[in-house]
Amino acid sequence: MKKWLFAVLLTVAGFAHAALVEGDGKDYTRLATPQPVANAKKVEVIEFFSYTCIHCYDLDVALSQWVKNKPAYVDFKRVQIVWGPQFVPFAKLFATMNALNLTEKLHHPAFVAMVDKRINLGDESQLTAWLKSQPGIDVNRFMQTYKSFGISSQASSAQRMTRDYAIQGTPTLVINGKFALQPVKPDLLLQHLSEMVAVVHGGKLK
Repeated sequence: MKKWLFAVLLTVAGFAHAALVEGDGKDYTRLATPQPVANAKKVEVIEFFSYTCIHCYDLDVALSQWVKNKPAYVDFKRVQIVWGPQFVPFAKLFATMNALNLTEKLHHPAFVAMVDKRINLGDESQLTAWLKSQPGIDVNRFMQTYKSFGISSQASSAQRMTRDYAIQGTPTLVINGKFALQPVKPDLLLQHLSEMVAVVHGGKLK
């Protein structure tokens, strides 16, 4: 999306925020237990996702474009959910991408591998083979980092966040540790996201 168009959408959102309706089955819900934000001067947006989730895959390209054009007052991050031990390898995969500054290069291809090609990146042997097929990747360095204590700690943190935010499905977008957008089609979800961050930034929703 062009930056000028994004700006127009945000302006429209400032007038359209009344369309956002709170409640189950509506546009958004409030977290039962609000969570702290990293920077109180910004509006925090967290995407809870999973590489096993086709709906996350469907959202990913459009959401990544939204992130590139997001307002300066928005802090955005992603968390690979951990509902159980079978999700830990995916949290480690995402944490390793971040640690090695490879997220932009590998994040969407990982979705393609999992969803389109049925490659189980939660299996170390399949992950290693897939990494070898990705141009410019130092596979040995990647796997050494993947198996490190620091990455395991980040996976444990993702598990705590999944629990503390009471994430029941993916993708879930949480704004300022308080508001969770309800799942809808990607274009409408991003419209709601733009509206919500503008409203929260303006202090009209607390």
